[in-house]
Amino acid sequence: MNNPDDAKESPRWERGGQEAPLPSDGREARAERTKKAVADALIDLIEDGDLRPTSKVIAERAGVSERTIFQHFPDLETLFGVASRRLGERIVRQLEYMSTEGPFEVRIRNYLDELVYLNESMTPVRRASRLHEPFSPLLENSLNSWRTEMRRGISRIFQEELDRNEGEERSVILEGLALVANWSSWENMRGHSEMSTELARRVIETSFRALLNEPKPTEIA
Repeated sequence: MNNPDDAKESPRWERGGQEAPLPSDGREARAERTKKAVADALIDLIEDGDLRPTSKVIAERAGVSERTIFQHFPDLETLFGVASRRLGERIVRQLEYMSTEGPFEVRIRNYLDELVYLNESMTPVRRASRLHEPFSPLLENSLNSWRTEMRRGISRIFQEELDRNEGEERSVILEGLALVANWSSWENMRGHSEMSTELARRVIETSFRALLNEPKPTEIA
């Protein structure tokens, strides 16, 4: 089994802060603005329900020509990978840093608040990405880095509970937590089983408690 903390070369998703500044060179800055406009147009179209927009439709939404798109992106799969990463960065910038301190009940509540927001926000683009991922190494790498960051986050936030286990057992539990928390599981609950967000959240919480051996506190009457 691969160590979830491997892949140190994967891109990191930074929480909070502002978007990276444009290059100081005027030509490079214009090119970067155009790339962002095209990527944002693709994201907007997908969020509107068009999972496979054509280059013509993307160009119209971005206010550029089709030729301009392919001057900056060699193909639509590359554009899709860039757009997916841009959306991920946009989402993560909205999140607050989660402390590893405090009781489990506080940490699990805060983590689930974030996870529901993340999975719901990612759903339109993730649904579309399933059509492109097998053919786009850039998109595959972007999604793999996201999955790696998810494991890092779980390992950091629930280190105290995970460290009660050693070696392979700890790795197995971490993999189980990541499997429950990932978007594919969320889509199975929300899209296929038609669960409400609250019920899907409860399923994840129950699974986390079972894997981490943290029973739900008895409510005081």
